[in-house]
Amino acid sequence: MLNGNGMKLYLIRHGESENNALWSSTGTTKGRVPDPELTETGHKQAQLLADHLADSQGEPLHHPWVAGENGRRGFALTHVYCSLMTRSILTAQYVSRSCNLPLLADADIFEKCGIYEETVDETKAGLPGPDREYFEKRFPKLKLPAVLGHGGWYNRPYETEVKFLQRSIQVALDLRRPHENTDDCVAMVIHGDLIDQLINEVTGAGRHPENHANYWDANWVFHNTSLTRIDFIYGSRVVVYTNRLQHLPPELVTW
Repeated sequence: MLNGNGMKLYLIRHGESENNALWSSTGTTKGRVPDPELTETGHKQAQLLADHLADSQGEPLHHPWVAGENGRRGFALTHVYCSLMTRSILTAQYVSRSCNLPLLADADIFEKCGIYEETVDETKAGLPGPDREYFEKRFPKLKLPAVLGHGGWYNRPYETEVKFLQRSIQVALDLRRPHENTDDCVAMVIHGDLIDQLINEVTGAGRHPENHANYWDANWVFHNTSLTRIDFIYGSRVVVYTNRLQHLPPELVTW
């Protein structure tokens, strides 16, 4: 139900993962794991993120175009979503606990390429990923999607660029259906490439052709646990900010 300024969407990158730390220290993916855990730094980032999002004196709740709603402040989250990748769940758990909200897993908001391993000849092969029993045992409070069965949640080939773009379009549609015409404040604790493409899909921004033609194919980049806010207001979709990190001290800022 819409009583205020419309939906506020917070796109949040997960905390530093083992693979992120590997890349930062070596500049290679040699030794990466298909579904990495958070590092100690990643856990610290996630706790600070959660404290920030639960702060009742956080940022102004109203949109910059609208007069303040009696000076209300705070993020006032109503929903917290995560992917079924470990780094996303672990980060989002902190937010869920601090904000006293259920943690909702979505099987379609995983990182570009999916869960995969690199073979000795550098080909990439998709992996099944954990199944329902694994998640129920390790993350008993996680609200699992009904479609998750006992054969692994991913269980498909390495995701191509075309498949990734198609999925991003569907994720954007699936997000808007329950939330667009509401005052919901939705946090999605997800992954950098997906955040990049969701901004493009939601706002209608195209991928820059020179970016896509070269090694780096993203319009936007995101530090670990950074916040990006998009407001759905008066029929518009407005990026209020991207890659905000005010909850982190400089020594905890990582890629």
